[in-house]
Amino acid sequence: MLPDGTRMRPIAPEDKALLQAGVGRLSPESAYGRFLTGKPRLTPAELRYLTEIDGCDHMALVVLDADGDLVAVGRLVRDPARPDTAELGIVVADCSQRQGIGRTLAQELVRAMGVARVAGTMLATNRGALRLMRALGPLESGVLSGGVREVVVRVGAPVAAAA
Repeated sequence: MLPDGTRMRPIAPEDKALLQAGVGRLSPESAYGRFLTGKPRLTPAELRYLTEIDGCDHMALVVLDADGDLVAVGRLVRDPARPDTAELGIVVADCSQRQGIGRTLAQELVRAMGVARVAGTMLATNRGALRLMRALGPLESGVLSGGVREVVVRVGAPVAAAA
C-alpha cells in the first residue's frame, strides 16, 4: 500500500527529466546505495535505458507524490540466460523511505512480470534492501564479496518464520 497522495504508474520515455531530477535529490548515501557508486546525475544513455523499456523483459514503475515529484522507482530486468529470473532495482527518495513503498513496488513488479526468482545486488550494509528481498521469498543463494551482497530469492514460496 502506498502513502496517501502518492500514485504508481509505469515509467515512460517522457520521464527522463523527472528521473534526472529525482536522482539529483537523492542523498549521496542513497545514491551510493542504489548505484554502488557516486551518481549525482544520469547520462543521456542511462536515461534512455531506464525510461525506454519494453514492458515485458524490462519493467519499471514510478511512484509520484501529489505534486507530481518522483518518490520512487522500481524495476525488474529479466535475465536472458534464466528467463524465470529478473534483477530487481529500487530507489526511494530519502524522505519517503521506511514507509513500505519499496516493498509495494517490488511486489507489483514481480506480480506483473511473473518471474519465479528475483536477484539483487546491494551493499552488504544495506539491511533494508536485504529485508525487502527476504520479504519477497526465501533466500535461495547469497554471496558476499568486497562489501557487496548478491542474493537470489524464490518469490511466492513461503518464508520461514524467524526463530
